[in-house]
Amino acid sequence: MALALACHAGAACAIAPGWICFGNEPSWSLQFRDASRATLAFPDARPLDHDGASRDLPPLREWMWRGRPAGGGEAVAFIAETACSDGMSDAKHPATVRLSLPDGRFLSGCCRIATGAGSRGGIEGRRWRLAGTQGIEADLRAASAPASARFSDGRIDGFGGCNHFTGAYTLDGDRLAIGSLAATMMACPPATMALETAVTRALTGTFRVDVRERTLTLTAPTGHVLAFEEARDPALDSGKWTVTGFNNGRQAVVSPLGKTKLWVQFAQGNVRGHAGCNTFRATYTVDGSRVAIGAMAVTRKACTAAGVMQQEREFLAALRSATTWAIDARGMLDMHRADGERVLTAGGAFE
Repeated sequence: MALALACHAGAACAIAPGWICFGNEPSWSLQFRDASRATLAFPDARPLDHDGASRDLPPLREWMWRGRPAGGGEAVAFIAETACSDGMSDAKHPATVRLSLPDGRFLSGCCRIATGAGSRGGIEGRRWRLAGTQGIEADLRAASAPASARFSDGRIDGFGGCNHFTGAYTLDGDRLAIGSLAATMMACPPATMALETAVTRALTGTFRVDVRERTLTLTAPTGHVLAFEEARDPALDSGKWTVTGFNNGRQAVVSPLGKTKLWVQFAQGNVRGHAGCNTFRATYTVDGSRVAIGAMAVTRKACTAAGVMQQEREFLAALRSATTWAIDARGMLDMHRADGERVLTAGGAFE
């Protein structure tokens, strides 16, 4: 496969739309919408859009792209047309990449042309919610929100019950191979962590794929089975969101205390929910990806369990500070405040 760049004498190279560069440890991706715009993503942070430009470096037989996000800094990628192995599968990709970030990190990986979302009858481009298992010890009720996965352009992204995960996959007919998965490091109750460990281990390896309309079955050579149902991608007001993490006001996103369930629901200009002890209600407005939440009315119940009331205060303060919202490829709600710091993550608002 030839590198899809258009270069002319004395002019900059144009990176074709659909190119994606990616790497592991940590997992990351840089997807180009065209020669001047790209999105940089990590599994534990909000994706950042970059505006930039590319140019040819003929003596080095490579191309350079420089881009800046709205918040400042500069990312620089060097892309060379040489065969690349992602280290997680047998796939060979047509280009290598070296990526320098403004925080001093230097990453390396592979690039290829994204293949697109696939048909509605296939596995790709759809979000799948785990509905059942066979041959593994997994109590699906222990998840803080339903485990799910999305397959797109050789990357799998998902939610294991507590943490987000990502990795690489290859699909050849009805044969699926999934490499090792990288995950965020949030801690949840023991039963939830046990479920997540079982699911992510079971999801690594080779499988026979069976897709029938809105169901997906993955069968491993060992005989264990993962059964999924297609899940509708949620909107902010599509249902009740189960909180998986919130900002404690000390620059840390923490998971809810064991035996407490925090949830929030947005509908018709009113937001309501449960903060671990008390229920709350407020008004809100939305303008695209921006959100503003008004003063909150909270019930006055006192709970004596250790840390519950402090958690409630921290959670409500975090929610009140949210200024932007997004729903990622895994169907998880991700809210941030004005300075870009994450204030809340949640899942579960889908059919």
